[in-house]
Amino acid sequence: MEPQRPLPVLFTHFGDQWIRGSETLLLDLLRYLDRSRIEPIVWCNGLEMADACRGAGYLTHRTDFEYYLDAGSPPFSLRKYSALVREAKAIARRHDIAVLHANSAAPTQWLVPAARSLRLPVLTHMHIDYLRRSRYALLLHQADLLVGVSAQVLEGPIQDGVPESRTQVIYNGIDFKRLTAQPATNLRASLGIPVDVLTVGAVGSLIRRKGHDLLVRAMAAMAGETAPHLLVASDGPEREPLKKLAAELGVSDRVHFLGYHDPIIDLYETCDVIALASRADAFGLVLAEAGYCRRPVVATRVGGIPEVIVHEKTGLLVLPDDVEALVAAFTRLAENPGWRQELGEAGHARAVGVFSAERMAAEFHDTYERMARVPRRSLGWPNVPQRSGIYLDLLKGSSRAASPA
Repeated sequence: MEPQRPLPVLFTHFGDQWIRGSETLLLDLLRYLDRSRIEPIVWCNGLEMADACRGAGYLTHRTDFEYYLDAGSPPFSLRKYSALVREAKAIARRHDIAVLHANSAAPTQWLVPAARSLRLPVLTHMHIDYLRRSRYALLLHQADLLVGVSAQVLEGPIQDGVPESRTQVIYNGIDFKRLTAQPATNLRASLGIPVDVLTVGAVGSLIRRKGHDLLVRAMAAMAGETAPHLLVASDGPEREPLKKLAAELGVSDRVHFLGYHDPIIDLYETCDVIALASRADAFGLVLAEAGYCRRPVVATRVGGIPEVIVHEKTGLLVLPDDVEALVAAFTRLAENPGWRQELGEAGHARAVGVFSAERMAAEFHDTYERMARVPRRSLGWPNVPQRSGIYLDLLKGSSRAASPA
């Protein structure tokens, strides 16, 4: 008897020309998949991502993707859209694909019609909380399964009318081996930070949504010889405005902009506390990484962050846009080093138990195999009308809104 072929899954990733958040997560997922159970084929748009996938030994296709009808997207092109649908069908046929995995919402827009033609199931992996317009434009409601990195990112589709039975939460997983592959270096001496001063670390693109400006203001509100230092290990369009803000507030000597720092384990080794002052965030992977490295965190109570951090057990949660609350949290931790250690140990235990790449891959294994067992006769175009009520409800709502009172 010939051995059974692993289940072929097509991973379609639409991202920027770099390898960061969702790219790293997909690479970690692929790395930890059991190749005796799952055969991954990758289809992506990024050159760097394609090179990384090919270098890891995954059969990879690369195409310049576009999505349409959403804010900031190019004008709709029937020719280009049809070409993406045809290519999706061709790749699926060539590799006898059993499940289509959209790594973010955008690929769903062209994978859904391809899947309906081939009677294949579509899984959309939602890394962020999409706006209502995006959910409709990208055909999220037509996916057979919506997998969210947190329960919070699934709230919108469920409110639109997607049954909870077609949603699932699979928390992001961390490749702990990769995180700790290089020896950690304490950066205090090179940055001139005294050993008895609290250091706060921040990771995340320098954009307004991540709230780094709030952390700078919190540093300014904490004066004195033992006032904490802030280490920002990231970059982005807000770098210069943030540096200007630090100068205006007189804390340039205590706010250190490190840029993208590799290895990031250096930040966790150096800092006593990791902070994330996001105004919105679907998950906050850095918080799980900090927990694994036994560092307590201070974070805002937004999005999926409360699913990662247990308040006063693995860190402290504060309201968004509240500098005073950040100051109070940092002060509590500065004054209680023993409690910091307790929070860090609890964070480590939670990260190992809940946020490992092995756990994430195991849950996806089961999900792909369950989806592949769905009878193909129940998929396809006949499945569309029963899911179109969501769109009709939207049109009815728009008509009511446009009608005079």
